Amino acid sequence: MGASGIRGIEFNKLDWRAATRAAVSTGVPLIVLASIDRLDLAIYASFAAFTALYGRNEPYRQRWLTLLLSGAVLLAAIVGGVATSIAGTPTWLAGIGLSLVITAGVLLTAIMQWIPMGAIFFTFAYLGTSVRPTDPAIFWDAVLVAASVVAFSFAVGMSGALLRRIPALGERVPDPNRRPHRRLRQAITAENGWMILVTLLAAWAAAVIAATLDVATHHYWAVVTVTAIFSAPSHLFGFERISHRVVGTLVGVGLAAALYGGEPHPIYVIAVLLLCTFATELVVGQHYGFALAFITPLAIGATSLGAPSNYEVLFVARARETLIGGLVCLAVVYLVRRWRRRQDTTAIEVVG
Repeated sequence: MGASGIRGIEFNKLDWRAATRAAVSTGVPLIVLASIDRLDLAIYASFAAFTALYGRNEPYRQRWLTLLLSGAVLLAAIVGGVATSIAGTPTWLAGIGLSLVITAGVLLTAIMQWIPMGAIFFTFAYLGTSVRPTDPAIFWDAVLVAASVVAFSFAVGMSGALLRRIPALGERVPDPNRRPHRRLRQAITAENGWMILVTLLAAWAAAVIAATLDVATHHYWAVVTVTAIFSAPSHLFGFERISHRVVGTLVGVGLAAALYGGEPHPIYVIAVLLLCTFATELVVGQHYGFALAFITPLAIGATSLGAPSNYEVLFVARARETLIGGLVCLAVVYLVRRWRRRQDTTAIEVVG
């Protein structure tokens, strides 16, 4: 680590452009909704704005497809979540929806070589909207808002192509240097099949355990924790991402308590969301655990804005459900590593 870094964060490598795109994509729609007194639709705008998180450092001739596909999947997840909520969130329907978003996230990450990897944002969008009580009368309002924000985020993500045509700006902005190699056959592998199966089993286990223990509200956060940790096949074998997720979330809960204590005004909550979105994208590429300190208040605020909320209850729920999801992942990684060692031992014995 160079002189510009503190505990793994190198300030000369902070991604200011990605952070700005994410903040604009999140902030502008929320400000518009606040101005027309429709913050009841804020959750759909917040989830749709996740579109802007994709395509980081990709050339624009590739980024447009990344933004288009990720936005389409997010929109489908939101619409599916709203429909599930209106149907009363039956367990069988929520299970089907969860299976679809996890499968889509794993396969599209393999094909498109996406960053962020995995199904975390699709899962969050689907579950977050499916458990929120929804009046059927606002279905089309929710769809329209989500679709509009996806389109807006697409435009923001592609805006750099136009800015680079301005000589004074184009000369100062480095060219995108990440060129993913996309192949359909990259998804059709045994590794991805196991990834989907293990993630689904772990997600369902986390959901069942959280509901059975019933030690907190928002049981779906345990499932979100699982999909966040298992975002790539390699994460099934290591403990580091689990520790980052759990410790980072607990620190983030403390920060959220400091930020949201009392009964914060919606405009204040929007301001916090903007700052946390910007900070998250600024550092997430360098340190996932550090970024989670900002992701946690972002998640709590985004899912609560425009709805009656007891923030103190949400802080406890976020911490407890994250611990449940983390413990499930810990058990899965232990079993996978043990199985792998047994396979290696058997292979050595056969060769010997």
